Amino acid sequence: MGRFDVTRGEAPPFHLHTREDEVFMLIKGTALVWSGEEEHELREGGIVYLPRNVPHAYRITSDRADLLMIATPGGIEGMFRHAGHDLTTPRPDGFEIPKSLLAEASELYGGVILGPPR
Repeated sequence: MGRFDVTRGEAPPFHLHTREDEVFMLIKGTALVWSGEEEHELREGGIVYLPRNVPHAYRITSDRADLLMIATPGGIEGMFRHAGHDLTTPRPDGFEIPKSLLAEASELYGGVILGPPR
């Protein structure tokens, strides 16, 4: 489980997970979420189920969003640790995960990057 405070335009690459199913819940804000060929507009309290092996992505459309991601079975948190930054320190301005590190972390934890963000 992960909870993320993100800003407008936040969008991971179009991808899929081979090991886990994911539930994406928008606590505050708005977002577009793609699951396979479907597009969903989520508002506060909106939930979408993203089964393993189904391509998906999201884009935050509000100024800020508070989102909850639940993946089962556990283990995907290793990908975030591998590619992210230490949360005991503030997120540096302009922080971006290098695409090569994101691809490496994704592959190590059963993810497949299929294309650029939507």
